[in-house]
Amino acid sequence: MNMETKNTNAETAAKPSFLSRIKAFFTPERSRRIGKVVGIVVAVLAIVTILALSIYSIAAYAPLRVNVDLNAEQQTLGGFGASSAWIYQELGKAENAAEGEQAIEMLYGDSGLQLNIFRYNIGGGSKDSVLDDKVPYSNDWFDPNRRAESFFVAENYKAPEDFLDVSNYDFEKDAAVQNLFKQALDKGHIDKVVFFSNSPHYLMTESGMCTGAYEYQNNLKPEFYQIYSEYLMICVEGLVEKYDLLDKGIEIWISPVNEPQWKWGGPDASQEGCHYDPDVLAKFYDVFWNVLTAYNEEHGTNFRFDAFECGNYLFKPFDVDVADYLEEMSKYDYFDELGEISTHTYGANDSVSARKKFASFMEKNYPELEVTATEFCEMESGEYDTIESGMFLAKVILRDLTMIDATEWSWWLSVAAGGYNDGLVYWNGGRDPKVWVLNRYYTMGQITRFLDPGDVRVESAISDLTGWAGVDIGVFVKPDGTVVAIVVNDGGAKDLKLNGMDKFGGTSVQVTRTTQTDKWEESDFVFDGSLPLAEDSVTTFVFPAAQ
Repeated sequence: MNMETKNTNAETAAKPSFLSRIKAFFTPERSRRIGKVVGIVVAVLAIVTILALSIYSIAAYAPLRVNVDLNAEQQTLGGFGASSAWIYQELGKAENAAEGEQAIEMLYGDSGLQLNIFRYNIGGGSKDSVLDDKVPYSNDWFDPNRRAESFFVAENYKAPEDFLDVSNYDFEKDAAVQNLFKQALDKGHIDKVVFFSNSPHYLMTESGMCTGAYEYQNNLKPEFYQIYSEYLMICVEGLVEKYDLLDKGIEIWISPVNEPQWKWGGPDASQEGCHYDPDVLAKFYDVFWNVLTAYNEEHGTNFRFDAFECGNYLFKPFDVDVADYLEEMSKYDYFDELGEISTHTYGANDSVSARKKFASFMEKNYPELEVTATEFCEMESGEYDTIESGMFLAKVILRDLTMIDATEWSWWLSVAAGGYNDGLVYWNGGRDPKVWVLNRYYTMGQITRFLDPGDVRVESAISDLTGWAGVDIGVFVKPDGTVVAIVVNDGGAKDLKLNGMDKFGGTSVQVTRTTQTDKWEESDFVFDGSLPLAEDSVTTFVFPAAQ
């Protein structure tokens, strides 16, 4: 053994062991001090826990108060709607007449949701058989119902200017959708039609399809900006004239782009869609605005521009978002003429913080712009026939109305095929019953059946600052003075005190309530300052106008 080894062994022998060091550290005095600190920490945690539980108990179960100010007017409502996309192409066929009539009544009729906004999908022609062998349409999993007809007859196409020849359009196409559109109009509630396009006609695109060849491709060819804009005017004019929409006093809106920030391309694309970078979208909109303005001046019409159907109003520090698109659009003169923008609620869901951030952003940067919420669905597989799903939808709507001051609100698919939470009404010829609805249909009706265009939302501040009580409320005043209060109660039964409603004391209030078991259950009670809320419910209270 050499000297170096001897020295190492000696150092090892002299070095205290790990256990001996631990024992040396925890002297009696130090152990007492550590014990005191641990005891204090435990005590503080216990106190915090008790306080939190106490606050929760107070918030969740103590009498809640809502301070209603009937004179503090917020936004004026434009109404509620849903989209005609996809399944209408089958449901509207003659062999499905009975189910089609039933679905339209449930959506637009007096006995149904009484929707007043119809969102008509102007297809990009992806249904043409020439695209059958193209990806993604040739994928086995691609739903053929997500391909849409165009009024333009592609067989007549030889040069871009052919899109400007009205004789190349056939307004007998898309007949099944038109059949249901006419039935919806005949119900008498529709006062606004939004003609929206998910993609330009495939003959105008870089990929030659109604989806990009790859993800995030700016698919509309720049040389077709003008032609696509005029193509839309021809499509809209054809339907407006065919159904006498102007004589019926119906507002006409045109939405050339839908959710521009999404990727809309590649082999996994699942529907018609077109991506636009912020600067590209802003530039195209400048062309479309000029075409729309010229059309209105020439025809004496007031067709309106719906911009820009943003996929959501979330902010993404490392990706493009609503702020990026608005910044680019604001560089053009048309931006000052818009008056409002439209956005979808995907991703925000029922988030309070997301809405506060967006509302603050709009108030700071674009206070002159109103907001419309034009699309949403519960993006989950299955069919959630639960009051929880119904309350979720009611919260989404009320929070968009009360937190971002949305003037109107529309669901995505008015009719869907089933198996996914994207429909208000479901239709499937292979099921019994063929037409059915889920709980969300009724909770949406708690709102749409009682609020009309022209109603004004007023301030209604709730005492539950934490949100633990599970109560959401919106209060609205009709032109005749009738007051409608819509309340979501996600929790146990409780009473909700209303301050500022003294003039309604002693009057009979109409009540309509939806729970897991009861749908649009009607009753009434004499108002004594509080509203009775059933467990897990959405309830609408109607206070009659003062005589």
